[in-house]
Amino acid sequence: MGTKYFKIFFAVLILSVLQSCPNTGEEVCDGKEASANIPNLITITPLKQVYSQGEEITYQLIIPSENNYFGDPVNLYQKTGTTDGWYIASTTQLFDGNNVTYVKGSKRNGAENWHNVTYNSASGNYELEIKVKLNKTGNYSLFADDRVDF
Repeated sequence: MGTKYFKIFFAVLILSVLQSCPNTGEEVCDGKEASANIPNLITITPLKQVYSQGEEITYQLIIPSENNYFGDPVNLYQKTGTTDGWYIASTTQLFDGNNVTYVKGSKRNGAENWHNVTYNSASGNYELEIKVKLNKTGNYSLFADDRVDF
């Protein structure tokens, strides 16, 4: 079988939405300042228009625990106390039919499109890193408005 090519469109435009209640102790999270659209949180390296079958890419999501995504500075780890955020991917197209290896973070049990974004105390970041060996040929179009819950 010959080597086929495929394209990854819009990978640079991937957006993620962070979800959490910004004020600790609130009984009800009204959504205000609890969501933030952050462009380019997800990276794919190497980023090319055309790949060959068998190539490996790295799919990575890094969220600094200390950030100002909600307007004011916040430390997500201190506010939530959680060591794993949940990344809910809007598509599984990149992972289905390809070899997937988790370097940082993990697959969330019981859900095809959920991944654990694990807190790294040494770096102060929540991290997900997935190596994907591209076995499946065809066109891939990735544009995401995904979210991460803490």
